[in-house]
Amino acid sequence: MSNESKPVIKKSSRISPLWVLPIVTIILVGWLLSKSIHDAGKKIQIQFADAQGLVAGRTTIRYHGLEVGIVRDIVLSEDLESIFVEADVYPEAETLLRKNTRFWLVKPTANLSGVTGLDALVSGNYIAIQPSPVKSKAETKFRALDIAPSDIRSREGLNIRLKAKDLGGISIGSQILYRRIPVGKVYGYQLDEENDEVRIQASVKPEYQHIITSDSRFWNISGIGANVGFDGVDIQLTSISALISGAIAVDSPDQGSPVKNGHEFKLYQDIETAGRGIPVKIHLPENNKISSNGAPIMYRGIEVGQITTLELDAERQDIVAHAAIQPAFSDMLNTNSNFILEEPRLSLYSFENLTNLVKGNYLTIVPGKGAPSRVFTAYRQDSIKLQQQGATMIHLTSDDTHGLEKGAKLLYKGLIVGSVANIRLVKDKIKLDVLVNKQYRHLIKSNNRFYISNGMNVDLTDSGVAIAVPPAKRLIGRSISFSSQGNNDKQRSFQLYASKQLANIAQVEGKGSKDIYLLTNELPSISEGSPILYRNLPVGKVVSFKLTKSGVVVHAKINHKYGYLVSKNSVFWNQSGVSIEASLNQVNISSAPLKSLLIGGIAFDELTGVNSKSGKYWKLYKGFKQVQQSGNQITLTTSKAIKLKPGANVKYRGTDVGKVDTISPSFNSDTTTVVVTIFSSYYDHLAKQGSYFWVAQPKISAAGVENIENILGNEIFVAPGAGSRANTFNLNSEPKLSQGVEFSLQSDRKGSIKVGTPILYRDIEVGKVTKVKLGELSDRIITTISIDKAYAYLVRKNSVFWNVSGVDVSIGLTGANVKTGTVESLIRGGITFSTPDDVELAPKAKQGQTFYLNASAENAWKNWRLPIPKA
Repeated sequence: MSNESKPVIKKSSRISPLWVLPIVTIILVGWLLSKSIHDAGKKIQIQFADAQGLVAGRTTIRYHGLEVGIVRDIVLSEDLESIFVEADVYPEAETLLRKNTRFWLVKPTANLSGVTGLDALVSGNYIAIQPSPVKSKAETKFRALDIAPSDIRSREGLNIRLKAKDLGGISIGSQILYRRIPVGKVYGYQLDEENDEVRIQASVKPEYQHIITSDSRFWNISGIGANVGFDGVDIQLTSISALISGAIAVDSPDQGSPVKNGHEFKLYQDIETAGRGIPVKIHLPENNKISSNGAPIMYRGIEVGQITTLELDAERQDIVAHAAIQPAFSDMLNTNSNFILEEPRLSLYSFENLTNLVKGNYLTIVPGKGAPSRVFTAYRQDSIKLQQQGATMIHLTSDDTHGLEKGAKLLYKGLIVGSVANIRLVKDKIKLDVLVNKQYRHLIKSNNRFYISNGMNVDLTDSGVAIAVPPAKRLIGRSISFSSQGNNDKQRSFQLYASKQLANIAQVEGKGSKDIYLLTNELPSISEGSPILYRNLPVGKVVSFKLTKSGVVVHAKINHKYGYLVSKNSVFWNQSGVSIEASLNQVNISSAPLKSLLIGGIAFDELTGVNSKSGKYWKLYKGFKQVQQSGNQITLTTSKAIKLKPGANVKYRGTDVGKVDTISPSFNSDTTTVVVTIFSSYYDHLAKQGSYFWVAQPKISAAGVENIENILGNEIFVAPGAGSRANTFNLNSEPKLSQGVEFSLQSDRKGSIKVGTPILYRDIEVGKVTKVKLGELSDRIITTISIDKAYAYLVRKNSVFWNVSGVDVSIGLTGANVKTGTVESLIRGGITFSTPDDVELAPKAKQGQTFYLNASAENAWKNWRLPIPKA
């Protein structure tokens, strides 16, 4: 038997080397997958208006030239209006993705001002990214800008803004030139919010930004400039580039201060209106025909400045020219320097400034001495000549120009003694400034009469008709004549009359009477010639009357010797016929003088506290009674039923101070409104906050009778307040209680307590109940009492209050016991109090302290006799 060997099977505890390869493979795949996810970066979405220049997988995202992402996909929006770009931003650039991060497409652009985006020309279009300067939360969805933002395009240098009426030939890329050296360029423009002006954004290179100051002037030099005049044709051409792409020139005087980013300048249309030089303001005469487009300012034939703009002053009365004077002539800008308006002059003897008919008028400067000034007034040649010769200025007032113009002659007995320097409208009146020659200024006196003197004068005399015809020269133009009379005082203002006859009438009336004008709603029984009476003395007469929208205006004249009687306190009333006043006490009959009985009359006197004016007119009252009862209205409101009638008196301590005008209920608010007129002499005292009005009704009680005079009709009483002016008040049904110290009483029942119930101390009334109401929980009665200040010291912290109203009846085996208070307490009720005398005197009770109101008193309470000293 042969020996057979058997295999030995052993189990190995080691891992087979065959598993190494798949494990390494799995690790490598995981690492590649992780690296791929990490390298893919952050997925974002950018919305573009169009996909021009965008290529998926090729267009990159760059930040300062560094590639930080790439476009993965481009899709069309659902509304087909825009493009969505899906892109990946590399992990190291994920911090750029903030809420206000901006994206825009960079592509090569060529224009006349240069080429931009050259790097995109080589590498292809790319998307630029600019993160938000403020840290904010991360964002993955963005909207691309159409063009690069302005602050990115001009990060270096000085950013400025220019405002102009229109863009002209300016475009993006237009250069800014300083002495024909490019110092900056335009990078944007748009309309302002009102669409009235153009706002231009520009930047100045860092090395030139010191040139720009607060006094810098910018003007447009685009295109071709040409001036056509009698001197020929002047054509200006700056450069070909400025002609094609536009350009802006700048000039900076040395006096300016540095400016900051965003400073705004005005862009002038040309160098003439830029106003390079010292700015001044010149007030121009009317109808000056000065051109705002660079009208020159001359000195001995040399142009020393230019008019830049014309505008109205703040009051819209004068025309103000803004001008620029060359710095070399700054010494001429003094307070005594004058500007003369140069106008064309055509006459039979000479021709002056004919070119002004085409070019417009201009100014010449006449240097003077004085302090430096920047505000001046321009005069016409005639006016300045008269001023330089020491002429005197006077002022005339008229309702109409009467055909007068500036330069019109001032005549005295046919001799020219001055001329009109200026005519203007002031508050619906014509004001004329007239210059009187130096040698004739002694003719200006206090009672001068000025009048229009042109045309034929026709006078009716006893001998017949006198006709005066002036020279033909005076018939052509209007002029002013005057009479010289009066004192040689310094009066400089006079009235201008339309004719010599009107001036003479005014002179006579001015000596003999004083004009007054009265306003009334309807014409009283007066007529022309009715007397004006002062204490029944005739001092004037009615001249005329006319109907206006405001009423009837009565024109009257007061004799000159009585004119002093009319003062600011004068009051006028109708005093025609017989006046009868009847009352329960007496009947008064008064009669005016006989003449006023026949033709009517007006009386006046000096009365204080009466409203005597209605605007510019005196107020004419219907009679003296209406004068006494004149005043101002106030309004009283009440929610209770009242018994009043129109005409009821308003009284203060027995004196009538007003009348009830109307009483009208309001059905919506369940109130009644009473309109009252307070007489003028009392209005300022009673129409104040805090005044208290109440209806005074007759009251009959055991305590006596009150307001018996109101049996026939109720009246209103008033207690004046001390506050500011007021016109609306409450109308009360009870008199105002005197102010005292208030306390609260709590009881289980109201009983006979009501507002006005007296508070008694040893049967002396020391206060009253002011309010009775139910407690907030409806479990008690809260009574508010007011103790007169003189007796407030009697109320102590431990005082006891009880009700003494009515009759206390107790019945027992021994019989009936009836206890009553005073007769008045039986009728009105009452509350009394006392303080225990078996303990030390307690401190005074503070205002607002609450006590319990007992229904009745214990016997011991009535016997307390604690001495309480006055405070």
